[in-house]
Amino acid sequence: MKEHASQTGSSNERKRLALLVLFVALLLGWASVGVAQTSPPGGTTVDFALFKDPPPEFRGHAWFTFNLGSLTDASVTSMVERAVQTDSYGGFMITPSAGMGRDGTTTNTGVSYLNEEFFRLYRLAIEDGLKHKFPMDVLYDELQFPTGMAGGLFYAKYPNDAAKSLEKVEQDATGPSKAELTMPITNGIYIGTVMMNLDSLECIEVGDRTTRENTSFQCQIPEGNWKVMVFYLDPARRRGFCDYLDAKAVDELVEVMYQKYYDHLKEYFGSMIKMTFYDEPSMHNSVNGRLWTPGFNQAFEKKFGFSPMKYYPALWYDIGTDTAAARNALFGFRTELYSENFIGRIAAWCAAHGVNMSGHVDQEEARNPVPTQGDLMKVFKHQQIPGIDDIWFTGRANVSYKIVSSAAFNYDRPVVMTETYAAYRQGYTNAKWVYRTAMDQHAMGTSLQIGNRPGGTATPEMGRYVGRMEYLLRHGRHVADIAVLYPIAALQADYNFAQPVKVEPATPGGRGGGQPGFYYALEGGILAPENDYMDLGEMLFRGMRVDYTYLHPEILESKCIIDGSKLIIDNKENREEFRALIMPGSDTISVATAKKILEFYRAGGTVIATRKLPTKSAEFKQDKQVQQIIGEIFGIPAYGPMTAAIRAFTDDFKTFFAHPNQAGGKAYFLPQPEPKMVDAVLKEAVPVRDVDIQMAPMWPVEMNTAYDGALTYIHKVKDGRDIYFFANSTDAPVDTKVVLRGNKNLAIWNPHTGEREKAEIAVSESAGQPVTTVRLILQPVTSVFYVQE
Repeated sequence: MKEHASQTGSSNERKRLALLVLFVALLLGWASVGVAQTSPPGGTTVDFALFKDPPPEFRGHAWFTFNLGSLTDASVTSMVERAVQTDSYGGFMITPSAGMGRDGTTTNTGVSYLNEEFFRLYRLAIEDGLKHKFPMDVLYDELQFPTGMAGGLFYAKYPNDAAKSLEKVEQDATGPSKAELTMPITNGIYIGTVMMNLDSLECIEVGDRTTRENTSFQCQIPEGNWKVMVFYLDPARRRGFCDYLDAKAVDELVEVMYQKYYDHLKEYFGSMIKMTFYDEPSMHNSVNGRLWTPGFNQAFEKKFGFSPMKYYPALWYDIGTDTAAARNALFGFRTELYSENFIGRIAAWCAAHGVNMSGHVDQEEARNPVPTQGDLMKVFKHQQIPGIDDIWFTGRANVSYKIVSSAAFNYDRPVVMTETYAAYRQGYTNAKWVYRTAMDQHAMGTSLQIGNRPGGTATPEMGRYVGRMEYLLRHGRHVADIAVLYPIAALQADYNFAQPVKVEPATPGGRGGGQPGFYYALEGGILAPENDYMDLGEMLFRGMRVDYTYLHPEILESKCIIDGSKLIIDNKENREEFRALIMPGSDTISVATAKKILEFYRAGGTVIATRKLPTKSAEFKQDKQVQQIIGEIFGIPAYGPMTAAIRAFTDDFKTFFAHPNQAGGKAYFLPQPEPKMVDAVLKEAVPVRDVDIQMAPMWPVEMNTAYDGALTYIHKVKDGRDIYFFANSTDAPVDTKVVLRGNKNLAIWNPHTGEREKAEIAVSESAGQPVTTVRLILQPVTSVFYVQE
């Protein structure tokens, strides 16, 4: 989040009751968090009358900034009334700004974060809004951002439970000898000592060989060349953030922040207030992505039955054949703690108090999310409304939108929030860019927009345009032929805590400069050359105009069923059926994931891999099993003759590998994928696509500030009816044919005007299946729905 425009405290009895309700919610099991207790925003029907004049809840949410240092009654009512006069929004949210620092100090205005005057002014805004049927239906949690400080109140009350970074001191030594190491801080929390043999890379936990006196450590070194490492936590590097990985610390954050809101505004929870909003928490702030917690080893050993201590060197160094598995074990468990203890516990509190949890993490665009969020899909496992940030300019978040919306599809969440137009730069605030952003993000799977519309675009027309899109695109089942495996095992194996030597100064439109470690973490470290999942996503969605869903490995393993040549996410609402699975380039994969892919291939499914085939396992000592499975699927075994056919792609003499089986399964390996080759393989694998836009691929796709729009679509089935949304956000008109699988009787619903007309269709047959052809005509920066009659 960036800039945008009474009751007393509860009794002890009410606090105990609230904690009891939270505890009961947790006992119900994380898988049901927020599902049984709360209802997502509406929009389950398909009714033209509601589309034509969408209810306010679908029109987006204004965003007020309460500058606590200068806030007055008049300024509060003025904000509300100006927003009401635009007739553009359906509700609003408030972000408090200034008034209290991280040390708990206040200004001399009398208003500070969460004090009685603060809540009096909140109530003034709420009551004034309700007079105009303009609710504060979204509750922003923090004093600005990022969420986790409670405006300094958390650190002031619970300084020992603030977030900490994992650090180390090390010394190379030749034994037999004695190594002496000293922690550079006096308040460091000792984690353990490990020796790594520099010749064999064997790692040994040596706590029993280590003696300690205050901050000094002595370790007996056996014969050989060794690196001795003392690992500790630095509690002074996180600026007073809550320890996101620790359940106790998160419960304390809930007590000092969320519970305060409930105590003062509880009559609005679940009635007017429908959701909470967190803003930009992450693992990277000021610690280069090294967020860690004192109870990590104990929790890890409780779950897995062994201590992770000997594998800590892998967080910085290559430790040989165990490197990929060690990093997956450590980074994977860190993400699990973040998802369960931070997002999960707050989501449970929200559910127990009648509201949904939403918000977004920081820096979703990082090619490797391990240092920032850990796993950009799994962080939303328990969040009722996943969200993403669209900040600075249109196109910046393009590579990550589909990851967040796919997380919602994976975890069966029917609504996806986007913070929009935050701090948009000059040149991106006119009507063309505002509409371009809105139609793009809805085609990418979002359906709940929060943020002030800039540059005079907060108009009734814009509000109803957004409202029509959100009314039709909330809920329902997403339809896509292609699943793309989210390569989190490879991303975790690729990342380490080692620091770059130098970061060059900032470049125009770039991210460089600042703290070297900070930006190193934001970019995800040094990326493996085969890391192509985001580029592959852009190639498919914008370049080839083929929709897809990222599939998390854990969802593939636990929730997907195989029905012949189809791979199905067996969700209650979003029950997606895929006809092909794409494995982006990666060197590491879980054995469980590989086994499920093999099962799909053996049943007649289509599997396509790009750049590099996995050779390493995310589990310890399982590399050979991964190699055997991958060899069987693609016909390129690690230890045997190749059975795959080498196929030439005649346009540019590039080759790919094909390996069918007797059950009808098809496997393709594309070492150098490009749109024409991928398109040819997909036509062979899926002869009749769900949606086939009859236009040549657009490649390369412009990225970041060079982005100037694309033709994209999304297909959903809701209330038993097909809904196709096509968005032309380019500056050029579109006039093309679109072939839809199946016999469809369609009408055109115009989100710009609210009008409806009969669509001209032609039904025919392709590859033995009925298909429906429509003519798609779109002027620049316009969109349209085709809806089943």
